[in-house]
Amino acid sequence: MKIIVCVKQVPDTSGKVAVNPDGTLNRASMQTITNPDDMNAVEAALKLKDATGCKVMVVTMGPPPAAGMLRELMAMGADEAVLVSAREFGGSDTYATSQILAAAISTIGVEDDDIVMCGRQAIDGDTAQVGPQIAEKLHLPQVTYAADIQKDG
Repeated sequence: MKIIVCVKQVPDTSGKVAVNPDGTLNRASMQTITNPDDMNAVEAALKLKDATGCKVMVVTMGPPPAAGMLRELMAMGADEAVLVSAREFGGSDTYATSQILAAAISTIGVEDDDIVMCGRQAIDGDTAQVGPQIAEKLHLPQVTYAADIQKDG
């Protein structure tokens, strides 16, 4: 069994927030963190890893500096990390993001006993659409707003 956790690097809004003239966030001038809701998914996956010995893989779509976030998650206990990056992905909406992540997950492969986890939503968009869109694109059943997850049998 493996657990694939989708994570996103987001601006750290607890520090200095810079806004471009067009009203969008100036991400280049801001510090970044792992999206807090995605950290909940990582922690749930690592808890299952401790209980079952499964493999945990973290996947993100983002610019090359997102590799630092993935290294931090591997230091926490993730076994593998995948960064999907291309200049053309910049500015992707939730549909494009879910399409790209679903293609990456499909390439990795999802077996019958594998799990794909996503955080509830990202703090920089608050749409809560990417996780359900990935499930739809991969034809996977989904559970949303889970408070606890355990392997039984």
